[in-house]
Amino acid sequence: MSDQPESQISRIAEEYFSLLARAFPVMCASDEFHFLPRVQEAVQFLDRTDELSQEAIGTVGASVRDLQNQLRKQPAAQDFEEEIDRQFLLHNMAGVLIELEEVQSWRHNPLMYLKVGCIGVDHAVNKPAADEKERFERTIERLAGLSCLLRQAGKNLSTIPGPYYRAAVAMGKDAQEYLEELLREVRRESHRRQLVRVCNEAQHALAAFSQRLRAIGPTPAASVQSISVEELVQRHFGCNRPLEEIFAIAEEEWQDSQEEMDRLRRSIDPSQDWQQLYENYLPGTGEELDLFRLYGDEIESLRDLCQKLKLLDGHLDQEVVLSETPTYLRSVRSGASYSAPLTIDPGEQAYFYITAGNTAGNSHMDVLRRQRLHREYRFLSGHETYPGHHLLDSIRRHLKNPVRRQIESPLFYEGWAYYAEAILAESGYVKDELELLVDCKRRLWRAARCLIDSGLAMQSFTMEKGADLLVSVGFAADEAMAQVERFRLNPGYQLCYSLGKYEIMELRQRFLPAFGWQHFHRLLLEGGEIPFHLAAWRFENLTEDGSSAAGGFK
Repeated sequence: MSDQPESQISRIAEEYFSLLARAFPVMCASDEFHFLPRVQEAVQFLDRTDELSQEAIGTVGASVRDLQNQLRKQPAAQDFEEEIDRQFLLHNMAGVLIELEEVQSWRHNPLMYLKVGCIGVDHAVNKPAADEKERFERTIERLAGLSCLLRQAGKNLSTIPGPYYRAAVAMGKDAQEYLEELLREVRRESHRRQLVRVCNEAQHALAAFSQRLRAIGPTPAASVQSISVEELVQRHFGCNRPLEEIFAIAEEEWQDSQEEMDRLRRSIDPSQDWQQLYENYLPGTGEELDLFRLYGDEIESLRDLCQKLKLLDGHLDQEVVLSETPTYLRSVRSGASYSAPLTIDPGEQAYFYITAGNTAGNSHMDVLRRQRLHREYRFLSGHETYPGHHLLDSIRRHLKNPVRRQIESPLFYEGWAYYAEAILAESGYVKDELELLVDCKRRLWRAARCLIDSGLAMQSFTMEKGADLLVSVGFAADEAMAQVERFRLNPGYQLCYSLGKYEIMELRQRFLPAFGWQHFHRLLLEGGEIPFHLAAWRFENLTEDGSSAAGGFK
């Protein structure tokens, strides 16, 4: 076998990752921007803020396109793992180009700038540093960069869809509060004086940015042209299923979940409908609710489950830190979410964020959020930590293969976490019928999101029909319509849960008999978050012990 194709693919990958890390260090170091790889080199630039001028974005896009063309011209690698890397890289490059050149969030999504600015400061403050001097200096640089970034945003933004506008107004207020928190935490007077100056500049920039948003004003969500869902699924996710088939997969999941829900309802209490059973169920002994203790205990139990199932090796594990959702993310993150480290540096933390809020808060939304976090704690923990996102991410970050170590795929990422929830019931970890009903409600919600995402794209669903579907799984009418508007602005992501889980189940049906339960799952996770047709190809070319089959490709 010639070494040339392999060395060329590796060279292109290294150049690609370095290009993105230097251009977009904050976005590459964060898991908030799914279109970009998690480039570990970005940790070297914790003093830099992303350059998001039109000229800089155009330069990056042109460079990525050049690397993409170079990669396309490479002959198929003789080693099937190397050929998987080549195709995986091409799909990731397509996702970057779709975002920069076609979706162009930088023209109409003010949240992009607020997230880059605040996450960048957070990284400077909290990621490992050689000493406090380095940490302080890079924090000052990032705060100064926030002001420059927001001025650039004011030049870039032209139209702002209503859902983005409202979320950005809320996040702008939270960002002001976050900067005030930073100042309160500084103890050294010399540092405080310098920090006060740059924080004041950043706060003035936030105020000017808010004025700019008001000047532009909100526009209808439909005013922003986006990439077609089918193109995104094929070019970025690497899935060739037509939208009609994806819609049919969601319809089947919806029907199966409804039938299972009715069976559970009749078994628990046939005099009540499932929504009454769901809303009246709050697990526990009636003691005062401590969400952090509840979730902390559950994470430990799930870690033990994964060890028993041999999904988790001790040397790959890392503690998950339970934390209140950072102030600047409160308006853009769900009530429970995961934030992954960039590297395997033990000084970097993995966070499970919970938006518990003020436990004395008695607003309708406060109460509903706490009840949902309480009622669904087992499945939220499973989805976000073990065997879900945290387990998957821990394995990914330890992979020796630099391509698969640094690229995530939304379809695999969310599909695995949704599949992970199913493991809880399948393994017997969850047995109680009321808990199974909660699980079933979550499955209906996932199926509804896939139906809406694909249905809107095929124009077989109106926004009103999508909202009605969400109302049928327990959302208030105004909240349901707001969700559908957000789905429309980020097409293709909502179907990742149901479609990704379906693809894993298809792989499992084909290959689990040959490899066994434990080995199948380990091989799947250790292969990286590659497109599922490549995962199937990989299984076809592996022997039962996980080594390459003799004779190369099958």
